[in-house]
Amino acid sequence: MFANEHAGGGLTRLDAFVWSMQDAREGLEGLSEYVQRAPHEPVTVETLIADGVPPLETLAGLVPDAEARESGLVASLKIEHSDGPFVISAWPTAFAGVFHLVGSLPSTDARWQKVERLIGRATPRLVPCFLDHGDFADLGTALSEYGDVEVSRLTARRRADISSLTRGWQQRSGVARPSHLQAINDAEAEGASVRTLTLHVGSQEAAVLNVHLRRMAGATFYGGDFSVFARVVLSRLATAASRRATLLTGRQRAVREPLRAPIAIRLPGASLVDAEATGDLVQEVARQSTVSVAVLHRNPYLHMVVTDYTDGSNFDVIVATADSIQVFPGFRASLGALARLSQRLGERFGAVEIVEAAREPSISLEDLVANI
Repeated sequence: MFANEHAGGGLTRLDAFVWSMQDAREGLEGLSEYVQRAPHEPVTVETLIADGVPPLETLAGLVPDAEARESGLVASLKIEHSDGPFVISAWPTAFAGVFHLVGSLPSTDARWQKVERLIGRATPRLVPCFLDHGDFADLGTALSEYGDVEVSRLTARRRADISSLTRGWQQRSGVARPSHLQAINDAEAEGASVRTLTLHVGSQEAAVLNVHLRRMAGATFYGGDFSVFARVVLSRLATAASRRATLLTGRQRAVREPLRAPIAIRLPGASLVDAEATGDLVQEVARQSTVSVAVLHRNPYLHMVVTDYTDGSNFDVIVATADSIQVFPGFRASLGALARLSQRLGERFGAVEIVEAAREPSISLEDLVANI
């Protein structure tokens, strides 16, 4: 039915398959079938946490001329663009509120970048998951069960000056490219936080998988065995997003109840050492158009109050040590708003992990409200 590369009214073959499907109750196994029928097209995935409303219902409201369809468990949206129409589909995972947003475009395509801008506009109702360092590194380790893992390209961000770092390794006969752990360790030795890895899994003669991993929980499948991509990469992205959603859900402050331990954004070193560094933190939060910031203290520690006007969520952000940012949710703190704030800071400052603080908070509730 779809004999050429851009069948179905200008759609890629994979988009046309997904748009025409009648029932998708088989989940990702069904997606694997469509990918096998369109083997030369990329599959880009962004793993999202939806706060109450299915993702495409939220995104459709931002694109008035988009056409929506539902097929079984899967919703699809066809969007017109000057570069050609395209389809995105939302596939539920094993975890409530966690979805894989799927398209057949590389992440560098202008149309997929439009999707990412739409996701940005949809926060806090819809947020991607920023992976902890361990989650990101473990993806490559899990893939090593299927063959040697080599890095062909790496991008990172230097923490000191926010400049970009890019490394590439060409395939040469008989010469192994660095493993994912070697590449990550080398970048970190230069003071950089790795953001993306392009991996070749298998032998030089035969690839089990060619995949691009993004630390802002996403991946692009370029070729190989899609079932491995789904079983290893997509399942781990969904697990990480579910773990993050569980961590950030229901953390709002309650009257006459003890203050819970804050969310800790743990940094790889003591980088918030002076007023200039904490000033960068204040500016990063203030760049968001729907957020206001009130700085209460700058010395000897940073204390600012953040209000997200999209849903009224509010937070106290504390820097008491140079290697950690602590976020104390206020009396209203939605999952989406807390995820956006903590993950944005984690991405900007190269966080190792975002967790609940292990110890009882050193700041009391009286400390937080004394100067408000």
